Amino acid sequence: MEFLGTLQEKILKGGAASREEALQLIQLEDSGEIDALVQAAGEITRSLHGPQAGLCSIVNAKSGLCAEDCSFCAQSVKFSTRVKRYPLLDSGTILGRARQAEERGAHEFCVVTSGARLTAVEFEKLIEILSLLRKEISIHLDVSLGFLSLAQALRLKEAGVRRVNHNLQTSSQFYYQIVSTHAYSERRATLKALREAGLEICSGVILGLGETREARVEAALELREFHPECVPINLLDPRPGTPLAGHSLLGPMEIVKTIAVYRLVLPGAPLRLAGGRRLQLGPFQKLALRAGINGLIVGELLTTPGSPLEEDLLNLKEAGYEY
Repeated sequence: MEFLGTLQEKILKGGAASREEALQLIQLEDSGEIDALVQAAGEITRSLHGPQAGLCSIVNAKSGLCAEDCSFCAQSVKFSTRVKRYPLLDSGTILGRARQAEERGAHEFCVVTSGARLTAVEFEKLIEILSLLRKEISIHLDVSLGFLSLAQALRLKEAGVRRVNHNLQTSSQFYYQIVSTHAYSERRATLKALREAGLEICSGVILGLGETREARVEAALELREFHPECVPINLLDPRPGTPLAGHSLLGPMEIVKTIAVYRLVLPGAPLRLAGGRRLQLGPFQKLALRAGINGLIVGELLTTPGSPLEEDLLNLKEAGYEY
């Protein structure tokens, strides 16, 4: 751990943790050393990002009905889950959710749809909805729509979308263990299309799928290739009926340590704590906010419960953030 101070200095001068440094840090077990890592990550976050925390609200605009077999997801038709299934919501419903998010203080509103990709008819309908939202709300407009072509990415930009979420989920080597219906390379291709279209990239991971610590580091390094403007950190919430139902949880300190390592690997990217945080972290969410997290997905979290907004805002305040 003697190198941590030197590493922190390197990062504050514009560098980032190397693969070797990150692999050493992710293996820490000593509580004192983990505390030092968390402190360093927090100082780096405050220095590079300041006290402002980002708040993003999402709407599950099309639920279930997905033909993919991502083993963590309750929206797949291949699994017997009790998730609500419905087609693309109408413009009035989505606009109402957007206005509510804006009124409650969200900085961003993200329209999320299930499935590998929208049909041509659904995509055109969504473009109309997004164009309406851009006229009616003043907060940033984002989407998460599955796989996208360059032509579709350009259409989204024209409609007023600022940022698109498309998670890598985990490392390329581990990915085949959780998904068989599409390839990791398809995810990378979408991120390349987003960047070529001039859109901001929101791409992150799900921790606790059964991946090794090394795989978590590799996922962070693969994300770094795309210089994402936002990195959501999701935590597995084992959904009944999915292959990962009953899967063991990581443990709060393992998650907090991993978050701190992600901060050192991705020092310039806002890290957003997203799905599964209430189950996997509980009161340790406050510690995560001191270990590199500087934003939250608030309110509705697709198929898993979110935290009360008042609780989130209090945690942010106690961690020294403004919102």
